[in-house]
Amino acid sequence: MRNPLLIFFLGVVAAIGSVWILQSNGFYPIDECAHFLYSRFVLNALPVTVQTWHRPGRLWLFALPAQLGHPFTMFFSLALFLCLLLITYRIATLMDIKHAEWVVILTGLQPILFDISYACLAEVPAALLIALSYWYHLKGRPGWALAIASAVFLFRFEMYVFAVLMFFVYLRKREWKILPLVLLGPLIWIGSSAIISGDVMTFFREWSNFSHLGKYVPGVSVTYYVENLHTIFGFAQVVLFVVGVISIVRAKKSADFGILFCIIAINIIVNTLAGAEVFHWTGSIGELRYIAVVGPFVGIVSVYGLSEVLDRVKPSWAQLALSLLVFGALVFNCTLTTHPRRWANYDQIVINMTKAMRSEYPDLTLLSNNCIVAYVMDVPPSGGPHFGKLDTDMLKKYPECLILWDSFSSNPRFDKTEMTKEKMLQDTTMVLLERYNYSDAEFLLLYRNTQVTRHSIAGAREVQVSGHLLILREDFLTLQCYCTGPICPNYCSMP
Repeated sequence: MRNPLLIFFLGVVAAIGSVWILQSNGFYPIDECAHFLYSRFVLNALPVTVQTWHRPGRLWLFALPAQLGHPFTMFFSLALFLCLLLITYRIATLMDIKHAEWVVILTGLQPILFDISYACLAEVPAALLIALSYWYHLKGRPGWALAIASAVFLFRFEMYVFAVLMFFVYLRKREWKILPLVLLGPLIWIGSSAIISGDVMTFFREWSNFSHLGKYVPGVSVTYYVENLHTIFGFAQVVLFVVGVISIVRAKKSADFGILFCIIAINIIVNTLAGAEVFHWTGSIGELRYIAVVGPFVGIVSVYGLSEVLDRVKPSWAQLALSLLVFGALVFNCTLTTHPRRWANYDQIVINMTKAMRSEYPDLTLLSNNCIVAYVMDVPPSGGPHFGKLDTDMLKKYPECLILWDSFSSNPRFDKTEMTKEKMLQDTTMVLLERYNYSDAEFLLLYRNTQVTRHSIAGAREVQVSGHLLILREDFLTLQCYCTGPICPNYCSMP
């Protein structure tokens, strides 16, 4: 660590990441909110955690930090990311790459990898394990290398291909004693699922279901990841990667970088097969962050390319100028293409509706499939005090409840509820309290009471909702406050 430039580069990544965290108030799109909540309430939602989507490695890794809140969890993830960068630097030095400290900035400021560096997701821990495994491999400790590679299965199971690759490497080297370690990760997952559920077949059933999931949005094209390599890894990194590949081939060092090249190619191929619409193999929709897991290996090849260029620039002032140009390009591209987590407008609508309902009707259970609702109420998405998932079982359990429905609720990613808007509005036990439209998204707030149908409400012209007397308009779509008189566009409050 007595390398001023190394410390400087680590400081730059840490500083930008810290600023982004302090300016954030939301989550990484799609998955992070639910992942954070399941880690925070892992013991409350234990039976649900056996599902394939939860990935026990990520779930338990973030369980303790999540108890201290989302900001602390983001800083914890950033600390893991800095450890990843340090290990990547150690790998570059073991491979005798000149200017190895540059790998920190070439990896740390890759747009997608940096964007998830402070997220409660599985990609950064998976990348950390892969880098740590390869470091042990270079150190000549195959047992540790294969065991850690197998543990990647607990975070990103498609990256188990790295463990398989290392298995064949050691098989070729006749390392017979350590070969069973390749099963360590899967056995831990199978065992933990069996202990929690009491059924050894739980893991296998979950995996069977996962492969039959429908895509909640269309998948990507076959060339999607290749076309977006610059978006994933950054323009400068991709250019230097190409230079590095050419230099490695010309220097006849391909064997030294063989594992790196193989895992980068395999990762792109596997995720293309999983996310491409033409194959429709899994529920994956081809998110760019899946490829970012191999970002450290891309950074290693890129720093090799940079070192070749710098060595060919003889005047010291020209080398300094080129270094400043590359550094500036990396920082500019990263800060331009990434941004702090801010609640999207449609998330803010859900937040406001949830807060208003909890304040107005604290005794009624709120049903929703939107994890933002669970976050506002600080409960697990699987269900908690005065909160439940929107499905037929919960509707039977709570004959009187409030329902927050959005466009996502009828087709959540991992559950088929069949709760369509049409079905909800046709249900005579439900009354539409509020409707919001934002762009192509729609949000409905409904009151349900199986003891009072919409027709009986129409005859009475009024209904009690948790002690609040409300008068219905004839179209039953808007409520009028008995206490205030005019139609209330927001949520009424009794005096």
